[in-house]
Amino acid sequence: MRIGIWAILLWLLFPSFFSVAKEIYRWTDEKGDVHLTDDSSKIPPQYQNQVEKTEVNEEVSKPGEKQGEKASKPSVKPKSKPDRTKEDLEAYEKKIKQKKSIEGKIEKLEEELKSTEKELEEIKDSMVRDRKRDSKEEKLRLKIRDIMKQIADLEKQLSKIKKSL
Repeated sequence: MRIGIWAILLWLLFPSFFSVAKEIYRWTDEKGDVHLTDDSSKIPPQYQNQVEKTEVNEEVSKPGEKQGEKASKPSVKPKSKPDRTKEDLEAYEKKIKQKKSIEGKIEKLEEELKSTEKELEEIKDSMVRDRKRDSKEEKLRLKIRDIMKQIADLEKQLSKIKKSL
């Protein structure tokens, strides 16, 4: 009986033993799992630089509450920090879309190049030393040169995107 009385007296005199920690630490491991702790010594060293500290404003168990009563929920104020993983995924998806778009443009330009080269060969075969042939041939060569420049520019953009992935 005496032990029970002492336990109650201790509980009333030292309510801090029965309250929630003042700070909660949050970090995400390399697998993407979120971890929470109230003891900063439990945080692995490799995650010390990314820990988010959250303050708890209320106690879960207040002095004078009976054991069967429901404890109030702590008020937590998380720091507003953007979700880096989500931003990284969005940036990665954007780069993939850019890459696919550029690859599609390259494919269309290569088809146009083949078509223009074929047209040039047909003109060479059908026309013999004609002024028309020379002007059409020159126009087609200029068109081929422009298409090849566009392909080279797109390939440079594509290689930049591939390097950034």
